[in-house]
Amino acid sequence: MSLSIYKQKNGTWRVDLVAYGQRKSKVLSSRSEAKKWSEIEERELFLNYSTQVALQRKTIVTVSEALTRYADEVSFYKKTAKKEIQRIKYFQNHLPNVDWPLMDYRTEFLKQWEDLVMKRSIRPLKASSVLRDYSTLSAFFNWCRKDKGWMDFNPVENLRKPKKPPHRERRTELEELQAILAALKYVPGTVPETKMQEVGLIWLIAMATGMRSGEIVNRPVSEVFLDRKYILLPDTKNGTSRKVPLDNFALHLWDLALRIKRNKSNRVFTVDNASRDTLFRKARKSAGLEFADITFHDSRHEAASLMARRIKNALTLCKIFGWKDPKQALIYYNPTNDEILDELNQSSGLSKLI
Repeated sequence: MSLSIYKQKNGTWRVDLVAYGQRKSKVLSSRSEAKKWSEIEERELFLNYSTQVALQRKTIVTVSEALTRYADEVSFYKKTAKKEIQRIKYFQNHLPNVDWPLMDYRTEFLKQWEDLVMKRSIRPLKASSVLRDYSTLSAFFNWCRKDKGWMDFNPVENLRKPKKPPHRERRTELEELQAILAALKYVPGTVPETKMQEVGLIWLIAMATGMRSGEIVNRPVSEVFLDRKYILLPDTKNGTSRKVPLDNFALHLWDLALRIKRNKSNRVFTVDNASRDTLFRKARKSAGLEFADITFHDSRHEAASLMARRIKNALTLCKIFGWKDPKQALIYYNPTNDEILDELNQSSGLSKLI
């Protein structure tokens, strides 16, 4: 592309644009107007050029069209289908230039979107959210390239992505646990009679076993084996099955869960995952912890940190939690300073010399 913007003797500005074998020229009253006009015209010339190329190839696939195909042919069959399809619709409405031919989509467009959503004043996206979106988009572009042959490169691969944020090390304080359970009106050791109380028991089970919310909420009675002291998860997030071992406390909690009146439902709990999330958030706010940076998923960190004190073999901990990479243990094991000091005081042999 060739672009020339210069001031004429009469004070006007001339812009000459040559791009994609086409030329355009215009006289405007200011340099900013000339610059804006050149950007609009470059886009128009490019679209005309790309359309002609696509017609010669006898195929026209825009980014938006390809996203729809990906949602129908790939996302629809994933466990996370609903969430991913919603995100794809977001991409279609918010990514720059989704009406461009897919084969000519540029990395810079993604960077424009990133700058916009991370620097906006109202509800800016965090780096972790942007990285998750880039992961989804990278899978999409690779599908277009490898499976469909619609493009020759993945625009996400050459992108300088935001720095990955540090892992959460949030532990749940006893006072926070008690406050949220009180807001849910759940008394530990009792059989829940309301959906709010069910959420309280579900949260305790999560901290006792390390199970994810969906793994607990969606568990059918037929996969709870109290006599064998485990919960069966035939299809987990990482695509494999696993058995969650139950210690005495976890056995007690699941025994309470099985006593819930469920009106012939095959699931242990009557609350669904969306309602569980809503009720937990309301209870957190009611307990005065709305801004305490505590999430339901922190229960998994709590469970890992507590279990690690009893289970010295890291591979055993990975087996319990379903981690394929032992490095995951470093993410979820977040001991407090007091817990570290307890272990140091128990294991130190130097004190015998004093």
